[in-house]
Amino acid sequence: MDYEGFLKLVKTRRSIRSFKPDSIPDEYVERIVEAARWAPSGANSQPWEFIVVKDKQIKDRIVDIVNEHSEYTRKVELTREEDLRFPAISGPVREPGYKNAPVFIILCGDPRTKEAYPLLTLLTRGDSHFTSGLASAFLYMTLAATALGLGSQWVSATGNPFVKCFLRGLLEIPEKLEIYDMMVLGYPAYEPKPRFVRERVEMVHYGRYDKAKYRSDEEIRNFIVGLRKG
Repeated sequence: MDYEGFLKLVKTRRSIRSFKPDSIPDEYVERIVEAARWAPSGANSQPWEFIVVKDKQIKDRIVDIVNEHSEYTRKVELTREEDLRFPAISGPVREPGYKNAPVFIILCGDPRTKEAYPLLTLLTRGDSHFTSGLASAFLYMTLAATALGLGSQWVSATGNPFVKCFLRGLLEIPEKLEIYDMMVLGYPAYEPKPRFVRERVEMVHYGRYDKAKYRSDEEIRNFIVGLRKG
């Protein structure tokens, strides 16, 4: 793949919120996991474990667990200033659009792999290196899904302590493993809108930080409000 092909892939990747119930080939799931296991990780520690869920009853239970937590998330979001509230969270809790997705993948990490890091790194940045490795694997999965013509959603609610407790029991996840997040996979049920991305010239600095580009608190706030309305 040349650079233009890669950039097209990156630009095409979107978070999909609603899926068709159509099944996807097992081979696609295998390819997505295959891509993820080549992701970078601290000291090549490869902390990841992938739990692929296709059973409807188990998926429905996962959705129920997330929804139970979502009401608390909504109440907390309502404590913010109105124009800063995240629209998808501050409204009434509804059945998520990803419920019909044919495949859920729960990404877990094994903290014991941190011992692979140099000692000073382990003592000072062990947790961040561990999380970065899992995030890299997750990103690889999203790009692989896009390359296969699939949609994906990063369900970060599964990383909440409340949700983790119930998922651990439901999926029989060993205590020593950490649940990172969940990806849902399937064919998109709609065409996503173009994504807003800041201009490159606004964020790139050469040689040293260009203070003329430093955004004030008000500019950051207006940027976030604009994202909410977009």
